[in-house]
Amino acid sequence: MVVADPGADLLRLVTAAGDPPPAEPTPAGARSAALIRRRFGLALPPPFVGHPGPDEPVRIATATDGPAIAAVKWRAFGANYRGGVLDDDFLDHRGVVPPASFWVGRAMLPPSRRHRLLVWGRPGTVFGYLDAGPVHPEDVDRDAPESGEVYELYVDPVVQGRGGGGRLLDAAEAWFRSAGFERAELSTLVTNPAAQGFYRSRGWEPTGRIIPVDLGVVAFEEMRFARRLDGARS
Repeated sequence: MVVADPGADLLRLVTAAGDPPPAEPTPAGARSAALIRRRFGLALPPPFVGHPGPDEPVRIATATDGPAIAAVKWRAFGANYRGGVLDDDFLDHRGVVPPASFWVGRAMLPPSRRHRLLVWGRPGTVFGYLDAGPVHPEDVDRDAPESGEVYELYVDPVVQGRGGGGRLLDAAEAWFRSAGFERAELSTLVTNPAAQGFYRSRGWEPTGRIIPVDLGVVAFEEMRFARRLDGARS
């Protein structure tokens, strides 16, 4: 195997398997992923890393996690957004967006000290991730205190239900408090009741704001959620 771009090759292994995302790799895929890990030190996503342990950590992402983060998002879209959450034709033709290079850059040079990219998984593995920072200026609620925002939270579909999403959210909320935010927000698709139920179970509530999003290739509406961060340090 000749590897010119290890991150791109890892993503090709993931996307070539298609939907639904497999829980186990092919023998050839497992060998190729192991070679990429051994030669280049990249973290691996499912299905190349087995299952998380009971004490699987949440940690700050590093540059070597970038391709695996992109892979987790791609796999989660194909498993979680079928059945009317997003258009199936869009999902059938989706690319890896944003590319792995975005996540590599995010880990190497966060936009500010108040941004944080977290992953669930020991070094060398990524089972899920969370990207967080201040609320984007266009989404700021002028009547609310300064707020942090969970920009994205995805857990690979083959390990959902094992507590990773909750652990990532807990870590983000602790980070927000330490950064001085009094409140946190996030968005979820209006058509995704499973995600809405998860956030409600964690103490988040709808704000009443619905935000239309049109990406050209697909359009949808997002529902804003928020929660107060008791004990935030000002």
